Amino acid sequence: MDLKFSTSKPLQYISYLLLFITAQSFSMWGQYVTLPYKSLTYWQGFTMAIKYAWIDWFFMTFAVDIGHRYNLVTPTQDTFLLIILQFTLVLLINQFYLKQKVYRSDIVAFAILLVGYVISFFNVVSKMLGIPVPKKLETGTESKQPDESKPPEKASKKVKRIRAIKPKNGKNKNTDKTTDKTTDKTIDIDKNKNNTNDSIEPL
Repeated sequence: MDLKFSTSKPLQYISYLLLFITAQSFSMWGQYVTLPYKSLTYWQGFTMAIKYAWIDWFFMTFAVDIGHRYNLVTPTQDTFLLIILQFTLVLLINQFYLKQKVYRSDIVAFAILLVGYVISFFNVVSKMLGIPVPKKLETGTESKQPDESKPPEKASKKVKRIRAIKPKNGKNKNTDKTTDKTTDKTIDIDKNKNNTNDSIEPL
């Protein structure tokens, strides 16, 4: 078994999930830790919760980076996992910290979230309907060489306009005018030289 982090998918998924769960645990605890204290001021509630928000930000940054760098999940699956973990943690906090009951409807809703995440992660519907699923490529593995099987890109509108303005004989009017002017100038210079040569008499 390959234990290198850059190539081992199990290690990548384990690290991703551990960081994600740790981040959301601190996040949800920070959101609900002040609820039993009814007489807190806004500042006291802020000082109690902000440290958990910073810890959540620290771990969540690494979790999302690992998930996207190694193409473990899509951004939508990040959101699904976020909802599932927060829902689970809310049920636990309600049951053991806030001493509130958890009803069957809550359990059913949790099961529906799990089913939705499984369908998204394993592309169940696409496989059942025969819809092709795009393959995930690791960052840096895409080939930079152009694909010969793809048709050439269409010319831009600006290029098309230039081609439309160009006359049938293949010459541009602007270039013809400039060349005519330059030739006229050269002819005038040659005439002036001839006149000066004629005016000089030999000694």
